[in-house]
Amino acid sequence: MHDNLSMPIASVSPSSNTTSEKASRTVTRYDIATAIMKRVPALSRREAQKIFECALQEITEALSKRKECVKLHEFGTFSVRKRANRQGRDSLAAEGAPPPSRKILNFRPSLGLKEKVEKGQAQAPPSGT
Repeated sequence: MHDNLSMPIASVSPSSNTTSEKASRTVTRYDIATAIMKRVPALSRREAQKIFECALQEITEALSKRKECVKLHEFGTFSVRKRANRQGRDSLAAEGAPPPSRKILNFRPSLGLKEKVEKGQAQAPPSGT
């Protein structure tokens, strides 16, 4: 049953143009929901989409409301940090006030994810001209 978890996400969505030769492609919510549906055959596409949307909503709420970090085992950690005031000038303010501090979303990938990405890049064919 766990063998299904290592399947790659679908590489072509219905909205993609298969004749185009793009070097990279964006994985969409549709692609991820389709991959979930394929890995769990008992789910419909609508159920898979709902599960994925709920997971994204939980991550968003944890980061925005509770000010927590979100750790996803073997994927990485999302955290919110406050960026300090910096030297500068607000072009809209006549008195030249410095820009205010703000919150920044930070992502730190796990070592496992880094290794998988590195292996994937090593196996990719070189793009020649």
